[in-house]
Amino acid sequence: MSAEPDLLTAQRHSQRICVYTVLTGCYERLNAQPVAAQSAIPFICLSDDPQLMADGWSVRQITPVFPQDPIRNQRELKLRPWLHLGDFDQSLYIDNSVILTATPEAIFERYGIGQSGLTLPHHSFRKTVMDEFLEVSLLGMDDQTRIFEQLNHYPVTDAEGLNEQPYWAAVLLRDHRNADMRRLMEIWWAHVARYSRRDQLSFNMACRIAGFTPQTMAIDIISRGFIAGR
Repeated sequence: MSAEPDLLTAQRHSQRICVYTVLTGCYERLNAQPVAAQSAIPFICLSDDPQLMADGWSVRQITPVFPQDPIRNQRELKLRPWLHLGDFDQSLYIDNSVILTATPEAIFERYGIGQSGLTLPHHSFRKTVMDEFLEVSLLGMDDQTRIFEQLNHYPVTDAEGLNEQPYWAAVLLRDHRNADMRRLMEIWWAHVARYSRRDQLSFNMACRIAGFTPQTMAIDIISRGFIAGR
């Protein structure tokens, strides 16, 4: 599928496409997205914080799945958009740390979603999934027991997956109607719930289990500014 139909869909049916992010646990402020003022596509934040607000965003209140685990609450909302954004067919998910420097219309035009129903970037400076595991452990970004249990299980399932280049899951273009994409997301979510909450550790394995190949985009993840056209 080419990028042009995606842009035409965005222009003609903007109410069926959204940009969204997720903030749960009331521990972080919502970053403004100045490009929202230039777009006909709604910007939605799913949150359990009744006081949350920021320029450019419409905040939708959610009920946490895990009241004592805000990070996995965030992941569930991130990975299963068709359950929480039923009024939209397609979405551009961004982590709160990502600031769009181009309109979502331009991003859909540049990259599109493709036949797979999912487009995301590769990690631009991590060479392998194993490297990602080691970095997460070194920085203490999750419980060490969970990290190494996952790392011990994956080679038994499919050792080659640890040698793949990891993806960067802070930006996700998805078609909610695509059954293969939804199946992949359910597998990915199961791994995030079972193992480390660091979702980039399990994405490659979820793809291999699902027999799924996403479309990719080339962007500079170091700047964390998402620029269409790179």
